[in-house]
Amino acid sequence: MGNNLDRRSFLKASLMGTVAAAVATAAVAKETFNPLVAEAADIVAPIKETSDFPYTVDEKYQRLPGDKIYYIKAFDPEENKTPIKFVNEDVSTITGKKDTGKDLPKLNAEALGIKDRRATVSETEVRVIAQHDGTVPPLRDGEEGWRQIDVALAFAAWAVELSYSGFTAIGSGPSGISYQYPINPETNEVAKEPVAVQGIYNWDNSLAEARRNEGRQWKFSSAEEATKYIKRAAIHLGADLVGIAPYDDRWTYANWCRPKHKPFKLPNGRTVYVPYNLDKVLNNEGAEVFGLNKFDADWERYAGFKPKYVIAVAFEMNYEAFRTAPSILQSAGPGMAYSKMGEMTIKLATFLRDLGYNAIPSGNDTGMSIPIAVQAGLGEAGRNGLLITQKFGPRARIAKVYTDLELIPDKPKSFGVREFCRLCKKCADGCPAQAISHEKEAKVLQPEDCGPSEVPYTLKWEVDAHRCNSFWAYNGNDCGVCIAVCSWNKIGQWNHDIARIATQVPLVQDAARKFDEWFGYNGPVDPEERIESGYVKNKVNDFWNNMEPIK
Repeated sequence: MGNNLDRRSFLKASLMGTVAAAVATAAVAKETFNPLVAEAADIVAPIKETSDFPYTVDEKYQRLPGDKIYYIKAFDPEENKTPIKFVNEDVSTITGKKDTGKDLPKLNAEALGIKDRRATVSETEVRVIAQHDGTVPPLRDGEEGWRQIDVALAFAAWAVELSYSGFTAIGSGPSGISYQYPINPETNEVAKEPVAVQGIYNWDNSLAEARRNEGRQWKFSSAEEATKYIKRAAIHLGADLVGIAPYDDRWTYANWCRPKHKPFKLPNGRTVYVPYNLDKVLNNEGAEVFGLNKFDADWERYAGFKPKYVIAVAFEMNYEAFRTAPSILQSAGPGMAYSKMGEMTIKLATFLRDLGYNAIPSGNDTGMSIPIAVQAGLGEAGRNGLLITQKFGPRARIAKVYTDLELIPDKPKSFGVREFCRLCKKCADGCPAQAISHEKEAKVLQPEDCGPSEVPYTLKWEVDAHRCNSFWAYNGNDCGVCIAVCSWNKIGQWNHDIARIATQVPLVQDAARKFDEWFGYNGPVDPEERIESGYVKNKVNDFWNNMEPIK
């Protein structure tokens, strides 16, 4: 008996062979090694829980003002007076490799007819939005991934977020504002002048108040029971992941704000309200923005209650769309997730309100989603500044519902992401703008380490929003490469278990990223090779020709 191996000991002894076989022969591994890899991962790299927020937040930390969110401050005219400045003007001095992002502000300015300076934040963001909705064709117009049909699918995927949620994707709040065209019920004629209404993320808690006044507030037997029902409802209503976080005031924006809109006449006689001068964009006369409406971050005033808990929900983004990154077709992935976010969270908020509890649905507005999701146990914060989930990697978007219902919070979880990110750097190497830190270790960022849209005094890797958005403007839409190349971005849980193992086994750690590249996962990392090799073109064609989704 002393020479016999039990299952757990056998798995430990044969771990390296299992990992190598699983990586080398993916199709076979999924059928043969999946249970072994999962159990081996639990043995070698068990998922750990912590009671407190897992990353250092210095006592100097202050809440991020909503008007400093990159996509919001772009609509402040003051931001259109000073050209963009990067945290690191030439990343090649750090990496020893070509800085593919350093000239982007100049190239964006030249596209706007400006020859003597770099683009400003406002000019950059207006160019992103104008290409995002097809108002202006992208630079690569006509190429696979940037054709009108690719742009149209991306725009369609975003339709609910843009037309009904109120475009809170940029951080606009509280709630979103949607411009809708009234219809005459007698004649069925649609008005040409829109009215402003609350978007899907509405802050109307009158239903909850009515239920309480009627004496019909639902009484759960315990906070444990309430948590079980809420989580089950969230999954049924469309969330892919759900967790509960205690309300933490640190993650609420210091103020809330929305871009100001002005009316413009279209050739068909319809009036549209947009936050930038549409005529100037159409005539290639630069960017003019109209400022911000700012609000105190006052829960009692605008929501009628102070939250106790936050229900964090996450939504998977389409794997096949992200394989086409940085094409515009990639944007159909986040577009669908953002549209689902609004639909799902208003349903969950309505469920809570109908039970007599206050609820505020929220996308990117109101507060910072990633630290909330970390507290709710949905994943870890990665090098690329995104939430890395165990099931979907970074291929997930986050929404939340604030409530005063008593719930049991989940605990933050660690499953090896931070250790993996220390060594991998794949997202940093693959970023076309070189916006992601190449430093090995995350650190408590100081003000000089950050751009004006970032929060110092927290433990993380720096991501330069100005570089990132400069590539979006050049590219014609958002990018997604940091998600596409990530080693956690694979279909199937077993792949992620291999990554968990790699974080704990010294002989595998340095090879963890190489496994991806040896066996062709997620395409070329080099940002120029990714397009020039034909990889993006091939994946765009695969997307349109494959009628069976990859699972």
